[in-house]
Amino acid sequence: MKHIGLTGGLGSGKSTALNMFYDLGANILNADDIAKSLLQVNPTLIAKIKDVFGSDCYIDGKLQTAMLAKRAFGSTENQKRLNALTHPLLKQHLEKYLKATRTIPGVLIVEAAVLMEAGYETLFDAIILVTTDKDIRLRRAVARKTLDEDSIKKRMSLQIPETQKRAGADYIIENNGTKDELQTACEACWKQITAS
Repeated sequence: MKHIGLTGGLGSGKSTALNMFYDLGANILNADDIAKSLLQVNPTLIAKIKDVFGSDCYIDGKLQTAMLAKRAFGSTENQKRLNALTHPLLKQHLEKYLKATRTIPGVLIVEAAVLMEAGYETLFDAIILVTTDKDIRLRRAVARKTLDEDSIKKRMSLQIPETQKRAGADYIIENNGTKDELQTACEACWKQITAS
């Protein structure tokens, strides 16, 4: 199986693109979902999170996502602490999964918001970057109503600049237009991936 990493900044539309690739025939996996699962079930990681960010990040054994996010994304230093705890563990899980699927026919596309920040590039045969102008990303992220504007801006400031991401990408999908335009771009990208 060909392994492709899919990344993009907050509000870029990478999850929408991932679903479009699924409809085109790709197998898909969301690395962020795996990371969230690890934060819920891995006892070693849970103990470290409590130690670093406070035991109240878990109430009755359940992760308090908003509490952890508020503390972890409050500063670059805290985000680095969270990443140091989660990224190596997530990488191990991805490596096992990718190894197990290597001999299966087809294409697996793995969405990972921090693919480049975490140094996961070497796990994949190619990288797709979904890129969008910053003002559009901000507008989309605000429209979701899951985070306030200040929190979104703070998280955006902690991500690798788009110019750097572009340099590390094999395929670039510009997503400044409509959903139909994104669909067309994904179809063109899929043709390139499956032709090689």
